[in-house]
Amino acid sequence: MVIKNYTVPFAALLVVVFYCCGKPAPRPAAGETRPFTDDLGRAVAVPVAPRRIISTSPEMTELLFAVGAGSRVVGVVRGCDWPPAARALPSVGDFSNVSIERVAALEPDLIITTGHEQKRIVAQLESLGVPTVAFLASDIAAFRRNVKAVGVMVGEERRATALLAEFDAELSAVESEAGDVPAAARPRVYLEISPEPLMTVAEGSFVHEAISLAGGVNVGAGLPRPYSRIDPEAVIARDPEVIILCHDAATPEVVAARTGWSRVAAVEEGRIYKANPDLVLRAGPRLGEGVALLHDLFYRKRGARQGWK
Repeated sequence: MVIKNYTVPFAALLVVVFYCCGKPAPRPAAGETRPFTDDLGRAVAVPVAPRRIISTSPEMTELLFAVGAGSRVVGVVRGCDWPPAARALPSVGDFSNVSIERVAALEPDLIITTGHEQKRIVAQLESLGVPTVAFLASDIAAFRRNVKAVGVMVGEERRATALLAEFDAELSAVESEAGDVPAAARPRVYLEISPEPLMTVAEGSFVHEAISLAGGVNVGAGLPRPYSRIDPEAVIARDPEVIILCHDAATPEVVAARTGWSRVAAVEEGRIYKANPDLVLRAGPRLGEGVALLHDLFYRKRGARQGWK
């Protein structure tokens, strides 16, 4: 009799909890899709609950892990090195050359790529009949949209929202300091992404916007393309006060020894810094950290070593 007295109330309690809390959300049907327009303007039918994702972009790999979908990433390209777990995933090639055969062998139900050089790769991947979405963050606003879109795409909206809140907090901390610096006192900045050919960033890139948010003035702002070649003489003429190297192909000492660069303010003052390119050149979840790093490099005291790669 004791068992019956406890069993009935417990069963009733389950009924109450079920109806008060609501029924569990139904799982998406196999093959169910939702429409999505990517950053190349392509209309793609994206699976509602992708389970096998291939990423051909280091920044998108980072983002997938950051919003909680890392366990569903089954393949990446070389260069997808963050978080460390991404390094152990099967490789389908490199950023500019993806093996269609390797991609097909992993049986993905969603492929995530980026723009620029990968526009050609997108066309190749489409031949597999697998939904392929291209993301390209040209500015901070586009980066924010992409975080939200990926969160929705993989069913992790809350994680994406939390990630953006953290990003906004990082930007606010930098802007509260950089915002107090008069325009005339902001340092002229040359950010180098390649020494051969000599390349920098211009308006139309999120990196240019990051420089501005961090309190600098980009000397390459008016160049014709977002990621553009620049003549060495043009760098000298624009006389940057801070030089940021976002690559490992040259040291500050090598840059200082370039012909004619000895009269550049940054060289005279010893303000040539190396910055981790993964923080600055990737529109990924660590971008807020990258903006903070740039601010530190622009305004740090000479000789400090904080934030160096």
